[in-house]
Amino acid sequence: MHEAEQYLRNPANPPSLYVIIGGKRRKLFINRDVETIGILAPRKKRYGYVFNAWNSIEKICNPKRKKEISAEDRQRKLILKYQKLAAKASFSNIYTRCVLNADLTKSLHENGITTGTRIDGKVISLEAIRKWCGESYYQQFKDALKEKKPFNSCRFNFCGYDGSLWIAVYTSNDGINEINAGFSKEYRNCGNGYYYLLINDDNFIGYDID
Repeated sequence: MHEAEQYLRNPANPPSLYVIIGGKRRKLFINRDVETIGILAPRKKRYGYVFNAWNSIEKICNPKRKKEISAEDRQRKLILKYQKLAAKASFSNIYTRCVLNADLTKSLHENGITTGTRIDGKVISLEAIRKWCGESYYQQFKDALKEKKPFNSCRFNFCGYDGSLWIAVYTSNDGINEINAGFSKEYRNCGNGYYYLLINDDNFIGYDID
């Protein structure tokens, strides 16, 4: 893997990087929703195209070094990120309550929010999934979420993986029907992959890797 690609795919780094191509300074960026790397078109600030010509890079412009933060501070920031997203949910369930009541002195794993993997803090929006699953599954998922009904999609192509959406309904200790929902991004024809839980009406967030 090229050094520039390795830098961009590291979630601890900023999502963009300047490089020299053909003697000119160009900006690479990564869309972490779909894990695609692109390059800004010449003289454009917002438009670009998929980039894979790594051998054309002549030089990497050294990115500004961020101030080093401790592992404890990093975990605290991740928990706050989860809490900010969970606070936007129109629903309440065991998972969102676990997030909102998390102990900031403990890690995501220690709080039971994730199993502690490299996708901790990684967000995939429902809109990003919509482009791959199609309008039918998207609308069925939204309707089931609103009506608190079980739902399981068939597998669909998601960036070269098998994607699937699901909603499970359970009864809380107070006798209230609640939902738990998620998105699975698994290797083709395999039961292993990356698993995300619905943290609000519009976003899934990293939970586990199997």
